Amino acid sequence: MEIKAEVKSIENIKDYFFVVPDYQREYVWRADVHVARFFQDIIDEFKPNSGKQSNYFIGSTIIVRRDDGAFDVVDGQQRLTTIVISLCAIRYSLLQLDVIEQDLKTVRDELLKVVRELLYKYDITSRKHTPRLSLQYAESKDYLNKLIGETEFIDLETPSIKKMMEAYLTILDFLKELKANDDSILISFISYFLANVEMVIIKPDNLSSALKIFETINERGVGLNAMDLLKNLLFSHARDGDFETIKQTWKIMLKSIDESGEGDKPLRFLRYFLMARYHNGIIREDEIYKWLISDEGKTNVKYKSNPVAFANELKVAAAKYSVFIKATNSWDADNVYPSITGIGYLSKKTSRQHLVLLMALKDSVDNNIINQLARNIESLVFYYSINRILTKSYEEKFANWAVKLRAINTGEQLKSFLLEDFQKEFSDQQAKFNSQFASKGQGDLNPLYRIKYILGKLENFIRMKVNFPVANYSFYQAQQLEHILPQTGENIPADKYTQPYDYSNTVYRLGNLTLLEAPINQSLNFSNDISTNEWFDVKKNAYLNSNILLTRTFSQIRIGEQTLFNGFASTKLKTFDEWNMDTVAERQEIMRNLIVEIWKLEL
Repeated sequence: MEIKAEVKSIENIKDYFFVVPDYQREYVWRADVHVARFFQDIIDEFKPNSGKQSNYFIGSTIIVRRDDGAFDVVDGQQRLTTIVISLCAIRYSLLQLDVIEQDLKTVRDELLKVVRELLYKYDITSRKHTPRLSLQYAESKDYLNKLIGETEFIDLETPSIKKMMEAYLTILDFLKELKANDDSILISFISYFLANVEMVIIKPDNLSSALKIFETINERGVGLNAMDLLKNLLFSHARDGDFETIKQTWKIMLKSIDESGEGDKPLRFLRYFLMARYHNGIIREDEIYKWLISDEGKTNVKYKSNPVAFANELKVAAAKYSVFIKATNSWDADNVYPSITGIGYLSKKTSRQHLVLLMALKDSVDNNIINQLARNIESLVFYYSINRILTKSYEEKFANWAVKLRAINTGEQLKSFLLEDFQKEFSDQQAKFNSQFASKGQGDLNPLYRIKYILGKLENFIRMKVNFPVANYSFYQAQQLEHILPQTGENIPADKYTQPYDYSNTVYRLGNLTLLEAPINQSLNFSNDISTNEWFDVKKNAYLNSNILLTRTFSQIRIGEQTLFNGFASTKLKTFDEWNMDTVAERQEIMRNLIVEIWKLEL
């Protein structure tokens, strides 16, 4: 059996034409889980503004040559399809870049050429584009070909097509967040994605050999990772009578990681655990084992002298990790750690950097200390997210803070840490927020669940201040996002919106957004003629039927004899008689004042 295996960067898959045969599974990767994790892992390895980037390995693909010269994909079709969808999203993002600087424009244009060559080859004779990846299974309905060819797609949404569409939009969100206000970071990331992300292309000589390799890989795994090597390391230093104890402890640890939904990412747990408890600073997954067997690693971890104790520490940490992951991913406030759920909403559900800080605390500290730290992390992460700070940019800061958090035993010690280390960063980010918030819009805070969470927090803050019952996060996620100034405005007054972009910019400003119950929102679908104030009067009357106070107070600042509410609303909120650019800006300032009361440093 002849086997060829080559390491290829994404840029070098232009050497192939891939075909996913019709007997293969359709596209099943979920955008919010598999695609988001795939892309986030790559972003985590990317170092903005670094002249030297490390390569990132994403796995193997098994292919077999066909008679027509293309290659059937035997294994790796989900990953390969996601790469092609990513390239389509990258192409769109590059086309949207309005680059002024000539050098950057040249790089963008060259990258665009490379991406297009990776997506298809143009045949001069037939005058047709041949896509680099073709899906043959019925569920695809030719969607990918049309996405690659930038042609209009009109068809039923099969489950597979829906997942591909959601994957495309998810990747676009990641790319938009990378861009923020700096085109060069996005361009640098695209270069990294093409040149530094690698896979192993395995080419057996026939299908029978390919299926045998596929079976072997899935039964035995490929090589040993740092987790396997650490397990062997513990066994090598254990006494004969401790083997079974370590074996069972290890099994329980892996079970906890699996229950968190990250059973396929045990190295992520090990990396964050070491950064939290033992390693000083950031450590990459491919550096873990080398560090563990170094003099520093041996001295810090002390696994040689007591491997059973270290295995047990891993077990306890994995259980806590699982709890924190579940709290992060929850759509309702976690019963024990509600602020960790808030962190998940604000930094995206796929983000894990906050776990470095939370896991740095000793196992003996009580939940009050954990929650106090989590509340402050949530506040800081809020400003990171709205200021468009990349998670990669603050991971090193978190790793350095973790070293100090390891020594904390009491609430007073935590307070001292917050004052000495947390406060300056918090003040810097809040100052940046205050200077920029007036121009922030919906696009700055996508995904949608993050925007709804922020509006829900504003609503709950008002309710707590006036002793009204609060709602859980899922309630606000179920509401619709209402654009007060309508997205499909008609007869737009030229004297009020003098520039072509004035209206669209105002529509998507955060001051123009509110939450609204679906039946009320649907009743306003035709309130789009804004040539007079009548459209706003219709909306104000409809808002009176809303149970959401932040929405209702557009129309009515008082609620019966509710003295506490009326007092709060008269000083913190406002009704409006008209709605335009100026009043949107005024409401945005009202929201800013509420936000700085919600997300603040708590000592």
